[in-house]
Amino acid sequence: MEHIFFEYPSLKPGVPDVQTLMQVIRSSKDTWFVIGDEVTDFVKKALIVNTTIISFKNCKFAFENGAYFVEFDAKGKSKQYTEKPDWFITPAEFARTQWLVNHNLADVKATEFIKILMTYSLKERRSHCDLLFGLDLQKTGGASSTPDSKTVRTGNRGGKTTKPKVFEMGSFELFEQFFSRMKAAVAENKFPTLQVLTGMEDLTRAPGNLKQGVRTWFKAITGDLPPNNKRVDAGNAELFCAPIRAQIEEIEKIGLENYYQALSQAVHQAGDAYISEFTFRYPR
Repeated sequence: MEHIFFEYPSLKPGVPDVQTLMQVIRSSKDTWFVIGDEVTDFVKKALIVNTTIISFKNCKFAFENGAYFVEFDAKGKSKQYTEKPDWFITPAEFARTQWLVNHNLADVKATEFIKILMTYSLKERRSHCDLLFGLDLQKTGGASSTPDSKTVRTGNRGGKTTKPKVFEMGSFELFEQFFSRMKAAVAENKFPTLQVLTGMEDLTRAPGNLKQGVRTWFKAITGDLPPNNKRVDAGNAELFCAPIRAQIEEIEKIGLENYYQALSQAVHQAGDAYISEFTFRYPR
């Protein structure tokens, strides 16, 4: 049997805590559930300590609405990646199928279904109806979604900086995939943009943590941030890529995993430093 779990913040979780998670894993039948914040945090922290977890054998996790994935084989050894697997379905597809079954809502009458939805908070009702019925409520106008100009400020609120801070993804597998994309791009004298480095065609759907992690890694290796549209439009990709190829060769001499372990430690030590100010040199 296999157990598939999805981190969909817009859906009420069927597995809200670790205790429920372990009960589901011990089940002798195939399962598909949305997981809560406690479970997500538990699994991610467990992976930082060990990439082989016997308790999670035959389990699959889709994190952050499908930003990246973790699979555990029959022995509990994990594999992490960002390419969407064939078992992944969107939050809307899940909401209209398995989510209804998990919450015993597949066969209830419409009036009963509405009563159950009304027990959710307003925000939860909106997100669930949006997914279940394709209403696009998050994009609609109307009085309820139009903020009062006297109470809501736009832009940089309260004068706080919006500069991204360093972030460690806690996954050598994801770093390996990022490194492979960067190497392939510069080998062909193509700008390693954030879109290329994350492997996501639509950057607006990329989670902030993924973009922060990739920017952090790129800045550590190259001393610069991934090229933006203005830099790409300026051309001369060959000049931009040449020094990166040399840095890639140095990292491969060190050993990719050795380099990652040292970089990961440096990122943790950097704390709340800004990515633009972060520097890293492999200890000799």
